[in-house]
Amino acid sequence: MAVDLRTALPALVLALVALPKAHAAPQTGFRIAVEVETLGNTPDGCASCGCRVQDGIAEGKRHTWWVSFGEVAPRAEKGWEPVASGSHCGIGSFEKVGPHFARTVGTPYIVVEVSTTPAATPSGSVDLNASMRVRRLTAFDAEGRPKYEASTLSRPLRVMTEGSIVFPLLIPDARERDAFAVDEVFVRLHASILGRAPAAYGLVSVTADVPGAEILLDGGFAGRVADEAPTILPNVVAGNREIRVRDFSGREASKRVAVEKDATVEVTLNVLDLASAGADAALIPIGKNKEGQDEYWRLKDRAIVARVPAGEFLMGSPESEGEPHERPRHRVFVSEFLVDKTEVTWRQFRKFSETTGTPLPPPPLWGVKDDYAATNVLWDEARAYCEWAGGRLPTEAEWEKAARGTDGRTYPWGNEWEPDRCVSRDGGPHRPESAACYRNCVTPYGLLDMPGGVWEWTADGYGETYYAESPQRDPKGPGPNRYRVMRGGSWMTPSWWLRVAFRYKGDSIWRNSQYGFRCAMDAGERP
Repeated sequence: MAVDLRTALPALVLALVALPKAHAAPQTGFRIAVEVETLGNTPDGCASCGCRVQDGIAEGKRHTWWVSFGEVAPRAEKGWEPVASGSHCGIGSFEKVGPHFARTVGTPYIVVEVSTTPAATPSGSVDLNASMRVRRLTAFDAEGRPKYEASTLSRPLRVMTEGSIVFPLLIPDARERDAFAVDEVFVRLHASILGRAPAAYGLVSVTADVPGAEILLDGGFAGRVADEAPTILPNVVAGNREIRVRDFSGREASKRVAVEKDATVEVTLNVLDLASAGADAALIPIGKNKEGQDEYWRLKDRAIVARVPAGEFLMGSPESEGEPHERPRHRVFVSEFLVDKTEVTWRQFRKFSETTGTPLPPPPLWGVKDDYAATNVLWDEARAYCEWAGGRLPTEAEWEKAARGTDGRTYPWGNEWEPDRCVSRDGGPHRPESAACYRNCVTPYGLLDMPGGVWEWTADGYGETYYAESPQRDPKGPGPNRYRVMRGGSWMTPSWWLRVAFRYKGDSIWRNSQYGFRCAMDAGERP
């Protein structure tokens, strides 16, 4: 039975909220409000039923908050049993409140301490690089005392006016999901700069030709290029500053500007040479990527697409590896095609929505952020988007070739998992991230985020034994059915599922916050 986190127990949503404390004015002159909260996704749809605590913090001082989730009790045959699914949070170290918490609430299943020491940067932003120490209950000893396993995570956060980072508090296994009735629980730290001492600050207005491209201020990440509007960098320290724009393939344009107090300096940077193409061109050549493949600019949705050459590749897994439905491994010839360099983002899907009247999918817990992959997308919606953009969904064979190349490697870079390359449960930031954020999560053809990020729809219907009868040339999968092949895994899946040969049976009419897509195009559609 699903547990409603809003009503199950009074303690379930007890916030232990402290109002922002009055701190002495920091010497550097900034004041920051920080909010720490838990976000939960449950079978009954409760998306933010947890605790929230606020605090005011100052530069150079270490600040800590604690969060707990779940209460448990000893159980001889299974080690522990659930008592409640509540979350609680407070200011300071949990060690100070632990004994009182145990007497009044119970034994927490997970205890987290989030710490940060804010520091000003020369560009006028504030670094709040946060660390999280997680203790997760493993058992009770003979005297009934809880035993915990500890781990740590760290996340960068640079704030100009406000910003957030999200940590995974609990990605449950089957037992935890049944015990606490949750699909996932996160901790979010949100920081807002409330004010600054009088200083020489100006604004920089950045316009560039690649929406979503990184904007670097004096070498540090400062934002992303907006679509059809300038991106405003506020509170930039006066003086000579370098503004650099970098696209998903590493192409760059830069300019040095003089920022003056209380003034706005406008910067226009063109990373791509698009002026030579006709206004009606669907695709514009923009050169080769670092992997040597031709890339194009698709005008309809401003996506970068890369060429995958024709030829054979090894599809599937050998007998000693993988899952049964990944076998037999077989050689497949795939004709030349084009495929999106990144997953389709919310910025792109919003343009499709506004143009066609198609409603946006429901937002995930982390919101509808322009540069994040669009999720909660049904198969029909993904297919409709690709057709609107001038393409189609890739076939399963096309997706696998684009991800692995021709030599049968297990991952896009080789046969061994490298945890820091991609956004996944077993590496990277363990949270949703903007598209193309991890440049080393790259395939032999220069495509990004094929493993990790979000699951990606393919055009093919799912067939458990399809590989035994698959055509050798340009296979398109079994006939249409409700279940479609998905590839690539997501930020919540283990590395085993991020193997390029892994196949997932996706329900085409079920929305999921981990389901997204990218598009393909026939080679004849390129100039």
